[in-house]
Amino acid sequence: MASSDFQSFLDEVVMRNDIVEIISGFTTLKRSGNNMMGLCPLHNDKKSPSLSVSPDKQIFHCFGCGAGGSVIQFVEAAMNLDFMDAVKYLADRAHMEMPSTRGGGDKQKQLMLSKKKERLYQINAMAARYYFDCLSKPEGKPGLDYLRERKLKNSTIKKFGIGYAPEGWTDLYDHLKAQGCAEGDMEDAGLIRRRQNGTYYDAFYDGRVVFPIIDVRGRVIAFGGRIIRDGTDAPKYWNTPETLIFKKKDNLFGLNLAKNDKSGRLLLMEGYMDVVALHQSGFGNAVASLGTAFTPEQARLVKRYAPRAVLCYDNDEAGIKATLRAGDILFDEGVKVRVLTVTDGKDPDEFIKNKGPDMFSVLIERSRPLIEYKIDGIREKYNLNDVDDKVDFTREVSEVLARIKDAAQREIYVGRLADELKISAAGIMAGVSDIELKNAETDQRCRESERLRRTMHRPLPEEKNVRGVYWAERFLLNLMCDERVIKKVLESGLTPDDFASEPAHKRLAELLISLAESGAVPEPSDIMGRCAPEDAGTVSDILINDKETKDKLLACAGPIGILVRAKEERQRLNAAQDDEQLRLLFEKKKNRKNATGGAK
Repeated sequence: MASSDFQSFLDEVVMRNDIVEIISGFTTLKRSGNNMMGLCPLHNDKKSPSLSVSPDKQIFHCFGCGAGGSVIQFVEAAMNLDFMDAVKYLADRAHMEMPSTRGGGDKQKQLMLSKKKERLYQINAMAARYYFDCLSKPEGKPGLDYLRERKLKNSTIKKFGIGYAPEGWTDLYDHLKAQGCAEGDMEDAGLIRRRQNGTYYDAFYDGRVVFPIIDVRGRVIAFGGRIIRDGTDAPKYWNTPETLIFKKKDNLFGLNLAKNDKSGRLLLMEGYMDVVALHQSGFGNAVASLGTAFTPEQARLVKRYAPRAVLCYDNDEAGIKATLRAGDILFDEGVKVRVLTVTDGKDPDEFIKNKGPDMFSVLIERSRPLIEYKIDGIREKYNLNDVDDKVDFTREVSEVLARIKDAAQREIYVGRLADELKISAAGIMAGVSDIELKNAETDQRCRESERLRRTMHRPLPEEKNVRGVYWAERFLLNLMCDERVIKKVLESGLTPDDFASEPAHKRLAELLISLAESGAVPEPSDIMGRCAPEDAGTVSDILINDKETKDKLLACAGPIGILVRAKEERQRLNAAQDDEQLRLLFEKKKNRKNATGGAK
């Protein structure tokens, strides 16, 4: 398929997927003039809406994090997909078949990247089959014995595709090589490593039970290996490194299965075995992060599949710290969070083995809301019979309550606290409101600072005329979505080179003029699909707000005049500079002639 044909396909994908409908699945949008506003789901947007969505132009821009673009760019960011996967998601949603394409340009590079990823998926699938098959062979007996010791059933082992990597330097390498896999692809998948002498060895070479990490589309993207031999200094767990298809922060172990659960909540565990054991015991909604601290990307992944989450981490110091961190991230993303405490200091797997799944269900039902869990933790630090401790306790708890956005929920906790401490609810609420106001002021300053930094792209001279030219360029570029305005710009003698305040301005002017000259109507969503990825934030910022201008042809006269005068001033300065250089050259030649007594 030619590059222009593929671009037409992209344009149709955008046309068939309403951006307001897509974004409304991630955040609540409310009408504000011609646009819709909402809390941005792409960053930790807590209080005042910073996301602007244009139903007419089918583009979005966040004034907080600077993200922007068409529905494709939003899906890329919100669902942690690359460009081609985002296009495929939207094409499937619109019941469109992805074309086979050939051609040049950036889209072809995207297709080549997509094909590379497909090879990595295929190699990982082959590796997963190899590891799984090893369990049924003599060399896999240590792995099978370990899984039997952990009371795993054959059906569970098969369900998760658990396998075994025998001790040996090149077992997997030799197997994949025999299947025709390229060494470079094996290395890029993180399955083998290169020695300094150029030879390769397996990533899992020291005898490990292997857990395939599978994404929500059922593709093997990586592996986690648990060593089973005692008395070794090797790490207990070892993941394949991050690759083109695997980013730890964007995935959760077991989500490929848990996403089908109908309970409306996910159980967040610490490790692979906890997830496997819970699924075997009937808890099909268990997932785990991948050996790293819980991330906002994972919180958004949780929210996409369930409105509620139960944190089931260890009750030691590290586990409590991880619980508070993950809980805050989930809470800020709007997930209803509860905390489960496993009694007797056991992990969930051991608890279920000793007391059974029914008792674990009781623990789930008894799990405390995150706010209660945090308040209980703070309470343990203070003697509430002591006045000073009571004041400090109230102040610290007020910090927790200030994070609650729901007025009814906050009032409930304030009322409980007032009854417990025998002080007025109004007094507690006043302290909470003060903290909330300070936090809001801090957030506002941060947003304004970030917006200014992104808008002003780099420190500009403070002269009024320079700033005037900068803003004139941005307003004129917005108006140039009307081909009549582009005609006026060209008639004035302006060219893309005259949009000189920022490189992205010049590139956008070139694109707009090129589209107009080709006879295409430069629609904002089409523009976003054709601009360079690094310009998406700047371009969406320019296009999203047209100041509700009714007559664009009339409005363009002002900014065109500013840019024409700026061009004339640059030409005058350049001419003066040229004249000065000629004068200096003449003086230099004259002085050299005098120094030689007139000799040539």
